[in-house]
Amino acid sequence: MAANNLNKPYVYDLLGRLNSSFGRVNRNLAELESTGAFNPRTVKTISGMSKELQANANAHLLEALRDIEQRDWARFGKARMARGKRTK
Repeated sequence: MAANNLNKPYVYDLLGRLNSSFGRVNRNLAELESTGAFNPRTVKTISGMSKELQANANAHLLEALRDIEQRDWARFGKARMARGKRTK
């Protein structure tokens, strides 16, 4: 991943939107269950699968962001220390 040109606010916004979409899926499933048209056990199973997929997606996507954030932390820390040495 080319993290140097990464627009992090946009990426975090997209992740938030992704998670909001999963929330909508689960709210809609609960509403579908409340209609009585579907087997409640089936709807709960599907809802659980959606939550599992959400957790799995977050784990993988956030792992990549963690690596990027740690690289940035080190890079900005080095820059700060270099500035501190120049001002002494």
